[in-house]
Amino acid sequence: MSSTTENSSLLNRPLWFYIKNNPRAFSLGMIFLIITNALDGIYPLIMKTAIDQIETKVPLDDIAKTCLMFLAVMAGLAVSRYGWRAHFGKFHTFAAEHIRQKLFRHVTSLGPNFFHKNQVGELMSLLTNDVQSFRQAIGPGLLILADGIIIIAVVLPIMISLNWEWTWKTLVFLPIVPFLIWRVMRLIHANYKVQQDRFSELTGVAQETVGGIRVIKSFAQEDNRTRLFNGVSSAFEKACNKVARVDAFFIPVMEFGVTSGSVILLFVARDDIYSGAVTLGTFVAFHRYIQKMVWPMTALGMGFSYFQKGYASFDRIKDVLQTETDIPDNGKHELTTFKSLEFKNVSYKHKGGSVYVLKNVSFTLRAGESLGIMGPVGAGKTTLLNLLARMHPLAEGQILINDIPIEDITQESLRKTFLLVPQEAFLFSESISENVSFGLQARAADEEIMRMTEVVDLTTEIESLPHKFESQLGERGVNLSGGQKQRLTIARGLIMKTPVLVLDDSLSAVDTRTEKAIEEELSKSHSTMSRIIVAHRLSSLKAVNKLLILKDGQVEALGTYDEVLEKSPTFQKIVQIQGKGDHHE
Repeated sequence: MSSTTENSSLLNRPLWFYIKNNPRAFSLGMIFLIITNALDGIYPLIMKTAIDQIETKVPLDDIAKTCLMFLAVMAGLAVSRYGWRAHFGKFHTFAAEHIRQKLFRHVTSLGPNFFHKNQVGELMSLLTNDVQSFRQAIGPGLLILADGIIIIAVVLPIMISLNWEWTWKTLVFLPIVPFLIWRVMRLIHANYKVQQDRFSELTGVAQETVGGIRVIKSFAQEDNRTRLFNGVSSAFEKACNKVARVDAFFIPVMEFGVTSGSVILLFVARDDIYSGAVTLGTFVAFHRYIQKMVWPMTALGMGFSYFQKGYASFDRIKDVLQTETDIPDNGKHELTTFKSLEFKNVSYKHKGGSVYVLKNVSFTLRAGESLGIMGPVGAGKTTLLNLLARMHPLAEGQILINDIPIEDITQESLRKTFLLVPQEAFLFSESISENVSFGLQARAADEEIMRMTEVVDLTTEIESLPHKFESQLGERGVNLSGGQKQRLTIARGLIMKTPVLVLDDSLSAVDTRTEKAIEEELSKSHSTMSRIIVAHRLSSLKAVNKLLILKDGQVEALGTYDEVLEKSPTFQKIVQIQGKGDHHE
């Protein structure tokens, strides 16, 4: 099945798609469910036989045979119940795992514009709650409906065979049960949505408080944040209580069918029992079947409710899966070496924006050369690097790598060639060693990790931690300072040994001594490595071959230090403020 056909089948008929892709688990689950309901329908008849045998005082051997038959049926029930639970559980967990992985893979392939429009919390809910809701629909929801229909098909004929008149009289109120269940489930669903909204607010406040605890403590706002948290926590508690009050109606509504049927049976069966037209065993078995007939009525209401919620969740999943990336990876060329980079009249404005962030930017970079980029805040420096890393779509101009248009190069090989160390220092909730080795196929040797952390002057600080390089970092590296996080991300970049290292103002968090050590490491170990360095400090650009000065998205000057100093008022001002002699050699 082609990828396009598979996607079409999944998006249009998801249940059928997963039945076709996992027919064994689905079929065995259904077969065991049918066997379970057949055996469940038989055992009241065996009870009837046993009661009638006792009432008529048959020999003990006959009663023993009936008891053995009852035990055999119950043993079969145990086996078949295990069978449908195991196989059907495998079916819907397979579906959830498949859709979750497909959704995650698709989300990670989308461009930054998608993440600008969608909040992180919504995407997390999509990958967890909505996938779970869809699993509930094609798992328990489908199972409940099938179970109810099979029970009706098995039990109703038996009840009619026992006594037709009792059947229609005792079941007269049961058709009301699905409607009542449906109403209760709708109320539960509406209130549950409010509960989930309150829960989202609660987790949002908690996450923000923990993430910003240093700022909160700096401004002595602990009491205010506690009051805010208590407020949203109280709102969540009230929402939970409202759901619980509505949910409390569920069991009484289910029991209404049993109670009404049982009361009616007592009245309609009285004369037949007194006259001997029916046996006591028949009465007991029939009452048991009334109890069994309540579940199918309930199952219809519950099953359709599961499907309603599950397919509403799938619609949200479907919307994301049908979202196309604005940066398609259609390239055929694999970069294996770096020879040259050329920007040719590149212009860019953000989607929906009218102002150009970059205008007619042109420059070249050869293998082994280094380029420094400077300019005031908002000049377009980071946008230029994002275009190079294909984080933004290129609409105007050309970016050529080894004389090949950037769109014709696979994104994976592009990003392995141009390693971008961004402004924001993002670390994962793993050990320090694993964070440094993040971009490698396998974890780096301990000696290499230590050497890189020595270059960024971080080894002493790491050694002071209880577990040293195996110390676990908190979320986003919260247990490290801002400078430590930035230096660790630089070490993560240095260990990659890529043809082109791109530093987006990454050296701002290091002192001049560490900056010099980093430069020596780059020069010593990778003489052919090219570097693109965005910086605000002249000291960060000591060893670059040429400088590119941006202002208002345009190239104000391009050339060597002296050439740029002669042409660029912006650079002249930077030198005047920072001092030429102290920062340039």
